[in-house]
Amino acid sequence: MGSGEKKIVAVLAVVLIGLIGAYLKFQPKSGVVQGGERMAAPGGGAESAGAGGAGGASCSTGPSGGPYAKTQEMGKPGAKLEIIAVLPVAHGCHATTEAELKKAYKAHPNDIHLTVVDAQGPEAAKYQTKVKVPWTVVSINGKSSFDLGGKKVTLEKQEGMTYEPSDLGPVIEQVLARG
Repeated sequence: MGSGEKKIVAVLAVVLIGLIGAYLKFQPKSGVVQGGERMAAPGGGAESAGAGGAGGASCSTGPSGGPYAKTQEMGKPGAKLEIIAVLPVAHGCHATTEAELKKAYKAHPNDIHLTVVDAQGPEAAKYQTKVKVPWTVVSINGKSSFDLGGKKVTLEKQEGMTYEPSDLGPVIEQVLARG
């Protein structure tokens, strides 16, 4: 390689390093909330569900560095049912699932300890490790798969894929009845 070619390679390497540095400088840091404050979804979540409440890139999970909803906890730890829901709450695409869980909690407040964690927030990884599922999940007493009248229901991923939000109430009632 000649002297001129070496100079071109050196210049290109410097330019590449500069571009990588600029790219990293302007990327949001994981777990940082916009403006330094926690933000909930517009309208509290349910109203922002949009077309059918599921799908799309806006429903991707994992800490995003963008806005996220505060973790919600209802009921007392040690209740008959321990429900942990890791959902992209701030994006509203699982608003129906969240609403069904809260409806079930209101029907059985003494029997349910419900924790709703935003999959985009900094606490998501901790809860995903706890329930041993690295994506969107509703875990009931450590399980996310149930037999509901001969139909296998897995409370993971997007609404409408492996479960319907309307399955949540019957699954919760079934687990409560079994004690």
